[in-house]
Amino acid sequence: MCAVWAWRLFRKASLSRIEQETIGFTAAFFTTKLGYSLFWGDLRENWVEIESTYWVMAFVMILLYIVLDARRGLIYSLALVGVTLSLGLLRLGGEVALGQHREEFLAFVRSEMRLFAMAGLLYALAIVKDQLADAHRQVLQMHTLARTDPLTGLPNRLALSEYLEGEANRAHGLYVVLLDLDHFKQINDRYGHAVGDEVLKEVGRRLRSSLRKDDMLGRWGGEEFMIVMRGENQHDVLAAVERLREDIAFWPFEQVGAVSASFGVAEGHMGDSIHNLLERADKALYQAKHLGRNRVELSPA
Repeated sequence: MCAVWAWRLFRKASLSRIEQETIGFTAAFFTTKLGYSLFWGDLRENWVEIESTYWVMAFVMILLYIVLDARRGLIYSLALVGVTLSLGLLRLGGEVALGQHREEFLAFVRSEMRLFAMAGLLYALAIVKDQLADAHRQVLQMHTLARTDPLTGLPNRLALSEYLEGEANRAHGLYVVLLDLDHFKQINDRYGHAVGDEVLKEVGRRLRSSLRKDDMLGRWGGEEFMIVMRGENQHDVLAAVERLREDIAFWPFEQVGAVSASFGVAEGHMGDSIHNLLERADKALYQAKHLGRNRVELSPA
């Protein structure tokens, strides 16, 4: 049987399915063993084996709650209790009425009560576990929502600020790029805010598709975006930013036509503070606007 499961894993069968089959096979095997120990041979001599089988059943219950959800775990656990209870009553019920095997019957009742209590306890623990998992997921969702711009789906100002703080000790080779869409107010005034929102989303998509995997892109606020990138060569970084500018300016936007953006770039140095880095990027962006827009400007060191 193990060879069959190994082969199925090799063939990329569902791991969850194999887990359930393994537990089912184990439960069936030890249920059969319990029945054999109860109905064949001397009952007193077999009782140690019967007790050990009950402990295996308890272990099977634990596996059920690990693999299945709480409700299904409870159903299968109670089914297991029902099967073992039926076997025990078939073997011992009539004999106890005749005054035989009373000690074994009491031991059987204790084992069944342990199994039943364990099923209930595991169910309660599984419910608590599910509630804690749900609470954890909600916390993660709230954490993500608090750091995500709802319009573009990009990291927002809070997420960008936290990322920059994390990079504060490695300012050397860090580049902060601020970009602002040119004449964006005119787009809103002429076409409406809904169209303006679509332009912002499309800008986000174009930038995201053109950036490297390790670059950080986010919406800094309004029509302003930020890119945080690393590079050893200033020329290569500026060339990459120039390609981003072209990605926005080259292809017309639906309904509004041509849209451009101005870029300000600041390079971090050893001992540089994030505040100074942002301030220099902002000044470089202002310089790009002042010099005619739709251009990239690098802040002096």
